[in-house]
Amino acid sequence: MVRIVLAALLASAAFEPIGIWYLAILGFAIFLRTLRVNTRPILHSVAFGFILNSIVLYWSGKYVGALPWLALSALQSLFYLPVGWIFRRTHSLIWSAFMLLLMEEFRARFPFGGFGWTRIAFSQVESPALPIVAIGGVLALSAFTLLISLLLTRIRIRNFAAVLALFILALLLPMNPKGSGEIKLIGIQGNTPQVGLEFNSRAKAVFELHRDATKNVTPSTYDAIVWPENAIDIDPRLHADVRTDISNLTNSLQTPIVAGVVQQDTKGPQNASIMYSGEGAPESTYIKRGLTPFGEYIPLREISQQLSPLAKSVNDFIAGDKRVTHSIAGFSVGPIICYEIILDDLVRDMATNSQALIIQTNSATFAGTPESAQQLAITRIRAMEHSRYILSVSTVGISAFIDNNGRVLSRTGENTQESISGVLVPNKYQTYINRLLS
Repeated sequence: MVRIVLAALLASAAFEPIGIWYLAILGFAIFLRTLRVNTRPILHSVAFGFILNSIVLYWSGKYVGALPWLALSALQSLFYLPVGWIFRRTHSLIWSAFMLLLMEEFRARFPFGGFGWTRIAFSQVESPALPIVAIGGVLALSAFTLLISLLLTRIRIRNFAAVLALFILALLLPMNPKGSGEIKLIGIQGNTPQVGLEFNSRAKAVFELHRDATKNVTPSTYDAIVWPENAIDIDPRLHADVRTDISNLTNSLQTPIVAGVVQQDTKGPQNASIMYSGEGAPESTYIKRGLTPFGEYIPLREISQQLSPLAKSVNDFIAGDKRVTHSIAGFSVGPIICYEIILDDLVRDMATNSQALIIQTNSATFAGTPESAQQLAITRIRAMEHSRYILSVSTVGISAFIDNNGRVLSRTGENTQESISGVLVPNKYQTYINRLLS
């Protein structure tokens, strides 16, 4: 069991906040080698999965307590059980690695739409093999990482030679081509009066923070101003003062605002990205399609409320069912809202039907944890996977401009009020993985 603990510790250190990519290779190599030399592969597989996920996801329990965090980690660990089972049946590490990849894809989609936050590829944003995602997607990058781990389970000269050859091949992969044109944006990280689960209790104050921070923007300098998710938690259609403030702001700046808005539908609240014109009128509205389970809606509500009484306070949001992009400076810009960034099909759908992306997210619920840094790493991988420039804007950080090869061009700090300006370069190029699956 000591080896399993060591393997999980190393693999978890490849994720942010440590983010040393090659430790995932070493961690999974030790894990796979341990399967070969012990007599309880199922137990050790589940233990590895639980320790790895509980370390990487410990931020999920900061404000809701240990029980939901441990329950999430336990659920994730069950997807490692078939890895040990297949080894016990076949005594083959190759089949075990294949099962690990299969289960990684499965848990990214099931249950409740999936939760693939700790997929192996999401620890590899600094790996020289990152361009693989533009060819084979997240699955291919996870597979490459596991292949290197498999080779390192046996200390042989030919295995080390194969590892070297594979990395040389990865280094020879082409980068995504740059597009043409520019979209000048400024993201407003307005901060919140407080963090944690209760930040929304002062929704008007959050709106006013973003409004006041935006007043410092020089008029007609940008093609659009971007506010994060939950910047406007008071439906402007129902509150004339908020609607007037938005109109006055866009008129004075002569610039559209793309804002994260919670609006009220007859069936319940909706998490939306709304583009307000220079006159303050809504021009385009995207309703979040990939809702966050246990955050924006509660599956298995009775059981969930037993695990955490806080589940009682969650009003189920209503999901959208249409892709909507915003037209900025004559280009199509696809909005993705927070949790949606881990949903492969949804991100691909938005990226292939737009020329640049904006990510509107709210990290106030997990402020002071590695959650924001981990999400930034995932966003960088998506930029390379789909060859799209991205502006990611958060209420409290991290906000960043990212190029279409996953490089961070500029970024903010965390838990501060600041703005970030830059240029998105529109791109119509379709990566190999998008041509294959679109």
